[in-house]
Amino acid sequence: MLSADHASDTRSGNGAAGHSSVIGWGKAMIGVAAVMLIPDSADAQPASSAEDLPQVRVTAPKRQAKKRTVHRAPVRAAPVPFVAAPSNVQVNPIVGDGHGVTGYQAPAQAGISRLPTSLADTPQTVNVVTQQVLQEQRLLSMEDALRTVPGITFSAGEGGQQGDSPIVRGFAARGDMFRDGIRDPGWYTRDLFSADRVEVYKGPSGFAFGRGSTGGAINTVSKLPQATNFVDGTVSGVTSGGYRAEVDADGKQGNLSGRLAAMYQDIPTAGRDHIFAKRWGVAPSVKAEFSEDTRGIFSYVYQGEDSVPDYGHRYLPAPTYSQTTGALATPGYFGNGAATPPMPVPRHVWYGVVGGPLADRQLTDTHIATARFEHDFNDNLKISNGTRYVSVNRMARPTAPRGELQADNATAITPGYPVELMTMGRQHFETVTNNTLLINQTDLTGKFWTGGWEHTFAVGAEAARETRDQIRANYCVPGDLACRTSAFAPVDTSFGGPNTGFGLPNSTVSTNYAVYGFDQVKLNKYFELLGSIRYDNFRSKYTNFALAPGSEQLGRTDDMVSWRVGGVFHPTSKSSLYAAYGVSYNPAAEFQTLDARDNNAANPLLAPERNTTIEVGAKADVLNGKLTLSGAVFRIEKTNLRIPIDPIAGNLALVLGGLARVDGVEVSAAGKLTDQWGLFAGYSYLDSKIVNTTDLSQLGRQLPNTPPHNFSLWSTYDFTPQWTVGGGVTYAARTFVNPTNTSYVPEYWKLDLMTSYKVTRDSLLQLNVYNVTDELYYGQYYQGHAVPAAGRTAMLTYRYHFTPPPPVADYPVKAARYVSK
Repeated sequence: MLSADHASDTRSGNGAAGHSSVIGWGKAMIGVAAVMLIPDSADAQPASSAEDLPQVRVTAPKRQAKKRTVHRAPVRAAPVPFVAAPSNVQVNPIVGDGHGVTGYQAPAQAGISRLPTSLADTPQTVNVVTQQVLQEQRLLSMEDALRTVPGITFSAGEGGQQGDSPIVRGFAARGDMFRDGIRDPGWYTRDLFSADRVEVYKGPSGFAFGRGSTGGAINTVSKLPQATNFVDGTVSGVTSGGYRAEVDADGKQGNLSGRLAAMYQDIPTAGRDHIFAKRWGVAPSVKAEFSEDTRGIFSYVYQGEDSVPDYGHRYLPAPTYSQTTGALATPGYFGNGAATPPMPVPRHVWYGVVGGPLADRQLTDTHIATARFEHDFNDNLKISNGTRYVSVNRMARPTAPRGELQADNATAITPGYPVELMTMGRQHFETVTNNTLLINQTDLTGKFWTGGWEHTFAVGAEAARETRDQIRANYCVPGDLACRTSAFAPVDTSFGGPNTGFGLPNSTVSTNYAVYGFDQVKLNKYFELLGSIRYDNFRSKYTNFALAPGSEQLGRTDDMVSWRVGGVFHPTSKSSLYAAYGVSYNPAAEFQTLDARDNNAANPLLAPERNTTIEVGAKADVLNGKLTLSGAVFRIEKTNLRIPIDPIAGNLALVLGGLARVDGVEVSAAGKLTDQWGLFAGYSYLDSKIVNTTDLSQLGRQLPNTPPHNFSLWSTYDFTPQWTVGGGVTYAARTFVNPTNTSYVPEYWKLDLMTSYKVTRDSLLQLNVYNVTDELYYGQYYQGHAVPAAGRTAMLTYRYHFTPPPPVADYPVKAARYVSK
């Protein structure tokens, strides 16, 4: 978490920080605090450099800083005069990973050890949502953070799917979630209380992340121990009637350092009946430096959730088109084949079960335990080994609105039928899913030279075992009259349907063994060439106990070779032009399930879909390094899309023979325009198309959840060293929700505003107002329903940062350092 000072000091560089006082302390203690908070060369965290050896994100501060650290036994110090800090002293920024990350600009190094080059030299688009962006906008969840990144949408819950379901550049990425470079599976909503920042790796990156990563991969960088002592506390109140509290504490003693992050929230969703999200979590971590060159980092994240799942609203009855001819088959609600939007019902309308033993509810318990060991052989060779165990237990009991009919609950909706008279069915069910992952990952990174060429390399191996056990019960069905209600004004109910118990379970066990290699060769100060390759052996065994004996087990083994080649050209020392081409794969069992039906994409007879990505782009630091600009053009092709064999003959079994394509442009800016004016913005243009398929109802259509235009901007200005004002807008064009493009969510603009005031040197009061114009837009959607986002909401936050006084023996040292400056 950022300190309170970070929201103001790191932008202004001056101000009345030195004029503030700490209530209840005497003059001596004020002097101690002033000396204690002065940054000096021994205590400041060095920023990463592109020339440094690639660092695993959780490493300790660089060696030269460690060598300057003075360890002394406690002694009584002679009195020394206290020196007040000048008014323009900036408090040391509090960041989560020790890389010296401040402001909106990304760190020099990636948060993943197997990507060892600097981000400026990485030939792909990398969007980084930094801690300052998270704090200024009070972004609480992964979904909140990713909304600031262009080219990302979110699928709504469907069937057993819940939790984070991002779609990156038109392709599902819910299986491409990582934490500190290690896979993070599980259907749960990722809270950011334990996260320092969020990184999105777009472009060709299957070589680094393995299966999936078609449009991109998403990595959470954890809050881990630093070489500083602090306590940050944050309390927020929300106008919808909720609140949130967080704490982030770090301390170091000798060769041990520890950190503890914790959170609790209870926040209703503004404008949505009965929807709320309670979450709580704790994330302790310890770093032990066994020697100057060897360290271990042990971390644990627990997150619990008690919330109400939201399946939103249905679309108006959509037209249909013939699979065999592509001609209009039924005209849809408007009677002319036009695509349909969500039903125009009030935003607050919710169709779930309010009370009773089967009330809509989602309960999740997530445990993530990680042990990582690192060793520096020398300045040019490092190794890290990480082991992680993940357990996600989830119970979801949602209600999906289905089966819209006329007022008689029997007649299909005809064109133009009044929405106020429509009725809706409640499809109410319960799914219990237990997901585990045990994974070990080893990375060896470093540099070597052949002649005058510098090689930055990474080699590694991965072994993983993942399990998924699921069981389901069906209660209300849309055809049951007792489960039906008005579509426009549903009646609150405690009737969840007849409880007939759970069906028989299904389970999946998968293993993945992978090796990879990466080498980027610096030919001279202008040119770099790179190549990388990864081999994955992915095996899945699926058992459905509801099927007849002998047919209940399915299996699939895939051997996949992902790779990337590219080049980087540096016209200047602060800019780069790049081009890269890569290949990745989507296996049938990618989402931990298989299905014997030959028209199902998870059929075990289907080989992996193959994706190719080419990206050409540029990156530059301008305005004396204060602002980072980047831009890219790209093409993603799924070259063997799963399509029906022959709809004309009625053979809908899937084969690998289609082609889906996304051509796009993305530009972004992050940093400062002036010392007082910050900017974090991005725009994406996505031209998506199903280029080849036997299903003529989809041929030439756009990919679902792929808005042609997506824009986000956040900007702040420091009017005084204490007072900051900011705001941002988000725009998404009209977006189709299904591959036949017969339903859509409308375009929208959303406006957010923020102001903060530094009450004291160590505390900040901040007000955020979200969706200022109360725009009705849909935050999640897929072809079954669209979920309205929250209405206008305000959040008032108070943050306090406390740094304890140094040991008495350190007073003379601190004072001497300050006086010498």
